[in-house]
This record gives sequence, C-alpha cells and structure tokens, in this order.
Amino acid sequence: MRGALLIGLTVVLLIIGILVMKNMGVDHSTGTTEKQALTHTKQAKSAADKANQRIKDLANQVSEAK
Repeated sequence: MRGALLIGLTVVLLIIGILVMKNMGVDHSTGTTEKQALTHTKQAKSAADKANQRIKDLANQVSEAK
C-alpha cells in the first residue's frame, strides 16, 4: 500500500511540474525568449539610468546643503 502511495504521489508531482512549466512559458522557441530578454534588459537599463540620475541629484543637494 505504501508503494502504491509513493508511485501515485510521484505521478501527480510530475504532472503538476509539467503544468507549471507550461504555464511559466518554458519552451524551446528562441524568438520569444530573446524578445523578452531584450525587453527586460531595456527596462533594467532605463531603471538604472534613472537611479544614477537621482543619485547625482541627491549628491548635488547634499553638497549644496553643506
């Protein structure tokens, strides 16, 4: 009985794993993945540029306050 439970649990976990991978978009099509990577890279660069500008502004305000 215990063996049947373990086998059943293993099958259920494999099915859940496959469904999760399909839902998360794991596939072998490189076009979609590259486009997503480029989009995320552009967004990260934009956020980094804004953060650098904000740090420079804050540094200027601190130097003026002295």
